[in-house]
Amino acid sequence: MKKAFLRKIVTAVIAATTMTSIAPLGVSAATTNSMSNNYYNVFSNGGLQTGWVNNNGQWSYFDNSGAMQTGVIKVNGETYCLNQNGIMEIGKVLINNRIYTTSQSGQVIGTKAPSSDKVFDSGNNVVQDNNKTSTVKPSNTTSTTGGTTGTVTTTKPATGSTTGTVTTKPTTGNTNSTGTTTTGNTTNSGSTTNTSTSTSSLDVQGLPKLPTNYSVTVQAAAEQKILELMNAKRTEAGLKPLTLDNTLLQVARYKSNDMIQNNFFDHTNPDGTKWTNWLQAVGYRYTTTGENIAYNTYDAVELFTQWWNSPGHRANMMNSSYTKVGVGVLYGNGKYMGTQEFSN
Repeated sequence: MKKAFLRKIVTAVIAATTMTSIAPLGVSAATTNSMSNNYYNVFSNGGLQTGWVNNNGQWSYFDNSGAMQTGVIKVNGETYCLNQNGIMEIGKVLINNRIYTTSQSGQVIGTKAPSSDKVFDSGNNVVQDNNKTSTVKPSNTTSTTGGTTGTVTTTKPATGSTTGTVTTKPTTGNTNSTGTTTTGNTTNSGSTTNTSTSTSSLDVQGLPKLPTNYSVTVQAAAEQKILELMNAKRTEAGLKPLTLDNTLLQVARYKSNDMIQNNFFDHTNPDGTKWTNWLQAVGYRYTTTGENIAYNTYDAVELFTQWWNSPGHRANMMNSSYTKVGVGVLYGNGKYMGTQEFSN
C-alpha cells in the first residue's frame, strides 16, 4: 500500500467582546459560533457544507446543520464508520472490540454490521439518534503507519446526498494507519533538526499534566522558520511583524503535545476546553486571540504552506489586530503537529 501524506488544517478565531467567523476555502475548516460553540464546515461563499465532503482524499460527513459527524452512521440505508477526527475509515475497522469490513466506497459490507449511532435520510437530516458515539479505529490487520486514517480515493461514497462542492467519490486505493508509538528521532527533508525533549518539559504551570503515550521532539528550527516566513509575508503586505511571546509559545507546544498524546485533532480538547480556557487559566490577558492547527506526516516547515494556502488560516496570520504569536511544532506518533496561538 502507498503511504498517504496526511494533511488537515482547521482555524478558529475568538474575540473577547465580539466573534468573527473565518471560513477557510477548499480545506476542512472550523468556525466557532459564539452562541453554541459548535464547529461547522463552511464554503467560500459563507454557506454551510452538508453531506459527504472530500478534503485531500479524506471523506467526512456533515448533517444538514453543517456539523461534522463521528462514530457509526447510517446514510440513506448504508452504514459508514467515521473516526474521532470525522474521517471515513476504509477496510478493516475496530469498533467496540469487534472488527468490521468496509468497501472502497466506505459502506460496511459482510454479514455483520455495527449498530448505528445516528441515522440520516438522503437530505442529511437525522431521522434517528441513539444518543451514543462509537469509537472507530482502523484494525491492526490492515495497518501501515501513523495514528490517523489517510484514504487515497477518487470517488465519493456510493449512497447519500451531497449538497456541497463534492464532485468525486472513493473507489480505489486506501491506506489505513495504526496508532504505533514512535520515538520521534527522525528528521524531515533536511529542513529542521529535531530537539529531543521529555514530555514533562512541555507541561505548563496552571494547566493539567498531559499523559505520556508517545515520545515527542520539539521542532525548534521549524518553529523559527515558520515565524520567519509568516513575518516576511506580513512585512511584504505592509503589516508589522509578530513578536514571539513566551506564554503563547508554551501554550502552542502544549496544544500540539495534547493532540499527539491524546490522539485527536480539534480546537476543542477531549475534556471540552479550548486554548482560550488555557490562556485564562494561566492569567494571560488579551482582547482578541486566534488559533491555527495543522498536521502532516512528512515535513515540519510545510505546515506553514498548508496554513498559507487556506484563506482562513492566512487571514489569521495576516490579521493586523494580532501583535504576538507562539508557534509550537512537535513530532510524535508518526506526524508533525503544529499550532499557532495569536493575540494582541
